[in-house]
Amino acid sequence: MLDVALVLASSGCWFAGALVSASPRAPERLATGLGLLGSILALGAALHLLLGGTASGLDFRVWGLPARLELDALSAAFLLPLHLVGGLGLIYGQRYWPVQLAWGSGRSLRFFYGLLVAAMTLLFLARHGLVFLVAWELMAVSAFFLVGSEHEKPEVRRASWIYLACTHTGTLLLTAMVILLARRSGGLLWRVLPAATSPWLEGGILLLAVMGFGFKAGLLPLHFWLPSAHASAPSHVSAILSAVMLKAGVYGILRVSSLLPGIPRGVGGALLALGALTALYGVGNALAQRDYKRLLAYSSIENLGVIAMGVGLGWTGRATHDPWLMALGFGGAIFHVWNHALFKSLLFYGAGALLHATGTRDMEALGGLARRMPRTALAVFPAVLAVAALPPFNAFLSEWFLYRGLFASLGRGYPWSAALGLVALALAGGLAAVAFARFFGTLFLGSPRSELADHAHDPAGSMLLPMAVLAGLCLAVGLGAFLLLPLLDRVIAVVAPGTPALLAAGLRVDFHLLAGVELGLLALVGAGLAWLRRSAEAPAADLPTWDCGYAAAVARAQYTGSSFADAWAPVQPGLRARRPRLRGLFPGGSSFRQAFREPVGEVLLEPRVVRVAERLLRFRRFQQGHLPIYILYVLLTLLGAFLWMLLRGRLLG
Repeated sequence: MLDVALVLASSGCWFAGALVSASPRAPERLATGLGLLGSILALGAALHLLLGGTASGLDFRVWGLPARLELDALSAAFLLPLHLVGGLGLIYGQRYWPVQLAWGSGRSLRFFYGLLVAAMTLLFLARHGLVFLVAWELMAVSAFFLVGSEHEKPEVRRASWIYLACTHTGTLLLTAMVILLARRSGGLLWRVLPAATSPWLEGGILLLAVMGFGFKAGLLPLHFWLPSAHASAPSHVSAILSAVMLKAGVYGILRVSSLLPGIPRGVGGALLALGALTALYGVGNALAQRDYKRLLAYSSIENLGVIAMGVGLGWTGRATHDPWLMALGFGGAIFHVWNHALFKSLLFYGAGALLHATGTRDMEALGGLARRMPRTALAVFPAVLAVAALPPFNAFLSEWFLYRGLFASLGRGYPWSAALGLVALALAGGLAAVAFARFFGTLFLGSPRSELADHAHDPAGSMLLPMAVLAGLCLAVGLGAFLLLPLLDRVIAVVAPGTPALLAAGLRVDFHLLAGVELGLLALVGAGLAWLRRSAEAPAADLPTWDCGYAAAVARAQYTGSSFADAWAPVQPGLRARRPRLRGLFPGGSSFRQAFREPVGEVLLEPRVVRVAERLLRFRRFQQGHLPIYILYVLLTLLGAFLWMLLRGRLLG
């Protein structure tokens, strides 16, 4: 009871901080202090539960009907990244997005940021269909206003409205899911359902859950709102959207599937395949981006695909009653939820520091920033290695889970899904390494490509501190992951009831060996750096460098990010390039053009939506703008409903 009370108090602190921040007379430190206090309370309660506490709940009534809030291991697993990233983002935003902004969005951003964290905290506790939908809608609307913080820009308004349309489409699907779940269970309380002979109803619940929550998680082809929304939002808002709000979709899929008595055979393989395609699609389009925030957004799509692969693998284990597949699949998914929250938040904070210092999101206009922003480059570098799943950082180990699970699945006779997953996971990891080599090299190495980088400097300490904390956690989790295995076992016991604790026993040896190898790797890197420093201090002959035929190096002679990624053009589905054809010995002037269009949102859906909207404009003649006409419409509607009630018996036989 104490743990759930602490989490409720945390939600109350964040909501109170949001209200305080909206008042121009209230001190800013009070709102910040309330939010940080709320995060400390929630982190303490979640860690206490995962380290051995028992699940606790609070029963109450909504409109005379029973309702419940409950904190269990699955809720705690998602509260950890929410309040870690939420608290650090509150610190980061003090200087990145100060209250005293000329256009007045500083206070509104703080209000909706606090409301977003409070709503998601309540969401992870809800065990009642109506309470869940209310918290979900609060989260969705808060994110809409956060994405539209710079609403004076047309592209920001467009991104926020597309997000709102997509999230409400998902909410409609989730409302239908809640109705079917209430019909199956006999009420709105969410309890584990008894076995029954209603596979079609349970299959409909699962399908609606995957579609409704898939809109929020950005699974293919429901992802198209995500890149523009995350690129348009302030960077610390992009961090919490990517690190936590997208994972609310994963939480919903896991929570609803844990209530069902079983998973139909083949559904796990289908979700694994969908996750594999999402991962490849996301990382391929990440390679095509010049806007570094859009690159990070497409990378989030890739990582949500990796998480979906883990959930699909766990569902395959549930359908076949294989506890080892369940442990590896669900454990890998939850572990990657944690890891992605750490390194992607750090990358978005680094992107915010770059934008704060240079005023542009175009990678091709920057370069050489490691010399001008050395602390930012040092803090971002661990996240670059982590997102490429390279040891000794954390994402390497969560993908290790999935590799072990996919090989085990292959050995148990599920060749098509396991083979597809293995190929996709390996290819996505390689392409992610290429994409983030481009990201880091184009931004931080070489020479400045324009005057925008000339006066760049490291941000204030309040922006660097959250980045340093996240960088340290990326390394600490990579080296000490064996300590987290019992925590993951407790989460798996909620997602797949009855599953024994297998990870702590089955992977402890693996993780100890990997930690030893990683420590040895770090020691070699440290020794190499010490040797290089000593060599640099030794006197050397002043010899000219081979200049490749150039009298002096110029910035425009460098590789651009686009040319670096050009070799991978076949795996970039949204990239369109117009290449000149040079003919003759002395060709005339020509130009090269390259553009990116979102394949699903801009190429497939937008023209069709525009055509439908143009046809619907014909009905504007009914919008007369006169109140008596609208009252007439209401009366005609009521009359039609009344006639239907009278005649439906005869009409339906």
